[in-house]
Amino acid sequence: MRIKYVSTVLLIIVVLTCMPLSLMACSLFNGYNSALLEALADDFALMLMGNGAANWNALSVSPEKSFGYVKDGEYSWYAYHKTSKRDIDEVSDAFHLFENEFLKVKYSKLNEAEAVTYRYLDNALHSYMSYYDSPYALDFELIGSSYISSEGGYVADFASTVENYIFRSEEDVKDLLEITKSTKTAFMTYMDYMEDRVDAGYPLWDETVAAMQDYLTSVLEQQDNYYLYKFIRNKINAAECLDDSSKSNYINAFETALTDKFMRGVEVLCAGLDDFRGVIPEREESYLTAYGNAGAAYYQWRFEYQTGIRNANLMSVYNQLVDAVKSSYTKMLNILDKVDSIAPLRPQVAEDFDAYLNEEKALMGLSEPSEILSYLKIAAKSIVPDLQAMPSIQFKYMDATVADRTGTMAYYLKSPIDESNSAEYITLNPHYLQNQPVNLLTTMAHEGYPGHLYAYVNAKESNANLLTAVSDTLAFSEGWAVYASIAVLENIAANTDDEALSLFCQFNACNILAGYAESALYDIEFNYLGYSVKDFLGDGVNEESLREMLDMLKENPAVYIPYGYGSVAVFNIHDKAKKYLGKNYNEVDFNRALLSEGMGPTLTRAEEIADGYISANR
Repeated sequence: MRIKYVSTVLLIIVVLTCMPLSLMACSLFNGYNSALLEALADDFALMLMGNGAANWNALSVSPEKSFGYVKDGEYSWYAYHKTSKRDIDEVSDAFHLFENEFLKVKYSKLNEAEAVTYRYLDNALHSYMSYYDSPYALDFELIGSSYISSEGGYVADFASTVENYIFRSEEDVKDLLEITKSTKTAFMTYMDYMEDRVDAGYPLWDETVAAMQDYLTSVLEQQDNYYLYKFIRNKINAAECLDDSSKSNYINAFETALTDKFMRGVEVLCAGLDDFRGVIPEREESYLTAYGNAGAAYYQWRFEYQTGIRNANLMSVYNQLVDAVKSSYTKMLNILDKVDSIAPLRPQVAEDFDAYLNEEKALMGLSEPSEILSYLKIAAKSIVPDLQAMPSIQFKYMDATVADRTGTMAYYLKSPIDESNSAEYITLNPHYLQNQPVNLLTTMAHEGYPGHLYAYVNAKESNANLLTAVSDTLAFSEGWAVYASIAVLENIAANTDDEALSLFCQFNACNILAGYAESALYDIEFNYLGYSVKDFLGDGVNEESLREMLDMLKENPAVYIPYGYGSVAVFNIHDKAKKYLGKNYNEVDFNRALLSEGMGPTLTRAEEIADGYISANR
């Protein structure tokens, strides 16, 4: 977890020391109970955001004015700092002090909006306390970090930060320049991290170290042809906050920082990793499996952190995923059988079905992003309530150098929480726009409307605060986005006279759910149940593809849980409502209730909301 121990402890102590004085004035007017909750929520959100320029740059136009954020020194890139038992104990004690204040809040006295904030704070506080109170907390600090990974670790993370950093003012440009200058020092500390892992008995294996070096070598070979040089030039030249003279000066300053700091840091790290080759030459199991009880405890924590489910029974989760995969594949096979039976009588239906399946034909002829978005806005009316005001939804396109190196088709980044009626952006990869029209439509529904973008704007219209924006539960957020994309397909299937289109959309809906659920199964089997690579091999298995997926899962445990288990949980919630309400079920009204507490309540809370809706409408 990216947390600075001293600053966190000091923040909590200052909050608790000053809080009684700040609340005295509030008690007569707003009520001590509500004021206490608001103060705790605000300061916990500040702690979660920390002093990271990238975090504030993305989520706030004016963090100082909007949230009372105070910049602490110059911004810098993430460096590794060894964690001691004393560090862990001090943070744990500080969180317990915070909890003592939190327990003074009378939940029964809160209004509806305050109760939502209370639940978000309760979940965030519980997650952090369960981490630092764990007997394996020191182990978590090592095995849960990704300074070094086959995908480039925090070196690649720096590049992603540059890509998404917004230049609103010259101060933003200066901040990113300082971050860039700090990379050399930061990257060099990652070898301390490697050494601490070895000393603690958690060395990285040769394949990970070698892949990291391959990534770093590829960066070094490019030197000033590395894509960030061109990218930052374009970014500065497009900055409206700078005049021409300033643009020229900053371009030179960034190029010097990239050459003298970033590249030198990459060079030193790449060479230094040689010292850590040969510790573990080859392993066929995941890191967490090799780490025994500590690995299992970390996976359990990751699952609960991402879902908000406490004391989760992972075998029950596993069985739910198995049932979802079996059910989806059964439906898919039935659809394929139906297509086969239709083929002799209506061959065009079978041909069109295959054309959709092979991305040779666009759904309803929609292949352009603007046309797809227009359709999604209409289709969403049967899935979610209209927003109070439709935002301006615009497209950005990845820089060619970025698009070349990523398999991402599209993504959505939250707009600033302190900016109303802000433009919303869906960033597209231009490489995929022409040859994957079906995938483009479902991806835009997932990332945009009525998926992530809709859910976030809806939350902002409901007066979401900083805490709810930064502590949303990923499993519900991703589960909703998967559900939204499938709901669009089901809407098409139910409202078209095109038999092939209807059958394909039904098939693709099942295929998407099965794919995410099956990936989550692999995740649990490899990282928690202890399966080795050979346990997955068998007839019909593509070993190369399998190993690529397991290599990714090894370094990103529980990465598929939000998508796989989150989507299954959200679907189960909808199926339960449909079952019990029958004709009284209304998709739009039900989703209005489900999204009433923002884009990221815990899965446990989402079930409670659904049960309340069912009871009120039976």
